[in-house]
Amino acid sequence: MIVVPNYSCWGIKDSGEDISQDILDILNDATSFIIVGGYNFTFKTAGYTFFNILRKKVSYGIPVLMIIPTNLAGPWSNQPKIINYCNMHGIGIILNGNNHSKWLLTENDLYYGSSNFTETSWKQRVEVVTIHKHSNIQKNWKYSTVLDFRKFVQREIVRLNKRKAMKNIPGLITHTITVWKNIKPLVKKLNPSIEKVIQTLQNYHLVEQMIEELTAEWFAFYPLEIFEQIYKMNSDLLFKINGLCEFAYFHIYNEFTEIVEFEDVEVINEYNSLYNDIIISIENDIINLSDKSDNILNISSNFTSKNDELIELINSRITIDDT
Repeated sequence: MIVVPNYSCWGIKDSGEDISQDILDILNDATSFIIVGGYNFTFKTAGYTFFNILRKKVSYGIPVLMIIPTNLAGPWSNQPKIINYCNMHGIGIILNGNNHSKWLLTENDLYYGSSNFTETSWKQRVEVVTIHKHSNIQKNWKYSTVLDFRKFVQREIVRLNKRKAMKNIPGLITHTITVWKNIKPLVKKLNPSIEKVIQTLQNYHLVEQMIEELTAEWFAFYPLEIFEQIYKMNSDLLFKINGLCEFAYFHIYNEFTEIVEFEDVEVINEYNSLYNDIIISIENDIINLSDKSDNILNISSNFTSKNDELIELINSRITIDDT
């Protein structure tokens, strides 16, 4: 990497180069705010230290905001653990299912690059890394660069506020059932023609986006005990759809497939069994949510207001002086 002491470092971080202390130093030096945009995190080793510093900063009155995806890719996802940790320790959260960016912004420093917030990325992976001590850099560069990240945060806040304005809890229950129903025709049963399997594979990313956006909408209201149930329903559903599409890709259709009619009865039966499991799961989720609707409406949580207050506090502190 290229290093200009007290100003910036950037370039390729080779395997074996360790930036973990650089990342942790950015957190330790923050005295006004911390914003983390990330995709993948760990609570192990240096990752534990990362979250422990965030917790301590909050205890000192420094607001912390994390912008993370819903990350529903099956039971191995640690996102529920991260959300609960943030909830317990007063760390603000915005869920964005499309977020794949990795960056860290404070009033002093800016990191952005390809590295996840994991010890493996910080120490072992080959990554593209940029770290700027922007408080030491001339104002025109600082203003333009940091403003780009600030505008993203503000767009996320506007999007979150619009979501809350558009849907109340009764409407969200109806909306959720509608989304689940709309997923059903996007996942198709295999008949001797593989055309419906092709359509199912083509629809995968749309289905994934629908499920992740739906989960983020529930988080905007965040009665914790209800959000966890919706998260599990959506996570289990997406896990099953992942399994169906993975099976279809390896056994029925991929870029090298030339046949149109499929005759392997064992494969057809296995695919359709996976398909039936998805449809049954959706139908059961609709029934379960409908049955719980009265209880949901009677549940309140103070997390939403606390999260909103943290987000607004962050927003007030990221103003960049361009004079």
